[in-house]
Amino acid sequence: MTTPPSAHSPPIAATDEGPPVARLTAAEARERVAAGRGVLVDTRDARLFDNAHIAGALSLPLAAIEAAHGRLPVGALPPDRVIILYCA
Repeated sequence: MTTPPSAHSPPIAATDEGPPVARLTAAEARERVAAGRGVLVDTRDARLFDNAHIAGALSLPLAAIEAAHGRLPVGALPPDRVIILYCA
């Protein structure tokens, strides 16, 4: 069994187009959101989001992100928080 990376793990991906990406455990994500330092973003399609999602999460479907070539819409997400993407 593999131990999940912690918030202090090195980035797992980085490109010239954006900041590095790190993995968080569910507990770490919950802690950041509760402290006002993170925002949850559900990347599933709108139908699945409407059916059920984590309380307080924003909907930004992966298809929309891909259509915008990975660029997030200006003003769509708070600039002062860690963006925590999830799809399950």
